[in-house]
Amino acid sequence: MDKSKLLSKLKSFEQDAKTTRKRNINIDATFCTLTDEEISLVLAHRAKRLRLENNIKQQEFSKSAKLSSATTYSNFEQTGKVSLINFIKIVKNFGRVQELESLLKSDIASVINNAQNPKKSKKRVR
Repeated sequence: MDKSKLLSKLKSFEQDAKTTRKRNINIDATFCTLTDEEISLVLAHRAKRLRLENNIKQQEFSKSAKLSSATTYSNFEQTGKVSLINFIKIVKNFGRVQELESLLKSDIASVINNAQNPKKSKKRVR
């Protein structure tokens, strides 16, 4: 078998595997058990589920979220890929921005420790 046929078969196999993984992903899975790509797909599937539960068309949702085009949201639902700015617009449009607020916040132990031991806040680590 020549290299071009082998390469073509490999690409086809990779695409089939990706499609199968996308189709079989558990949208209620715990993120710590998923790859980064799977997490983005889960978020996309959850967004799609929310949109459908609210009986909103992709084009309507894109417009109300102030996305640059309807395909931006459509591509997100299909691939799980979107810029961070557009993801924030999507989350805000679902009325779920308060959930974003809790991301990357200091835990309560750090807040208490910093209150008990006030010192200059670190700007960077050397």
